Amino acid sequence: MSDVTTQCERCGGSLSEEGRCIVCGAEQRQIEAANARSLAERVEDLFTLPGKAQPKVPPAGAHLYNKGTDERFPLTQSVSKIGRDQTNSIALPKDSYISRHHAWVLFIKGSYWVEDLGSTNGTLLNGELLTERKQIFPGDCLKLGRTELIFELS
Repeated sequence: MSDVTTQCERCGGSLSEEGRCIVCGAEQRQIEAANARSLAERVEDLFTLPGKAQPKVPPAGAHLYNKGTDERFPLTQSVSKIGRDQTNSIALPKDSYISRHHAWVLFIKGSYWVEDLGSTNGTLLNGELLTERKQIFPGDCLKLGRTELIFELS
């Protein structure tokens, strides 16, 4: 029996003799390399231009301010996940209207962005329902469930 994989790890399609999937076109070694990288690195790669140095870590001082509790949640990672689950960067377990993995704030090419992660009740940015990733600016209000978070830079 051979140790050679004949199925694509990404889509389950068949692999050619060269290791390329005949369904999605991905090379097997590309898939293995992508799986070994962190979620933050894979998200960053989507928005990084080749040959351009991009800041990988957000500058100090960016945070989300919870209006209801006066808590400040620092945005110290390139991907800050928000939700009820304790594994999130910003865990909000007391608001039952927030999904376990509700939204995330991304630091991409020197800017901050927010994206809903398919939450049950949606995410509002300045009162408008998020239907796609949007850039956020100081003073913007994110509403997740009954919780309002203000994006601030200090």
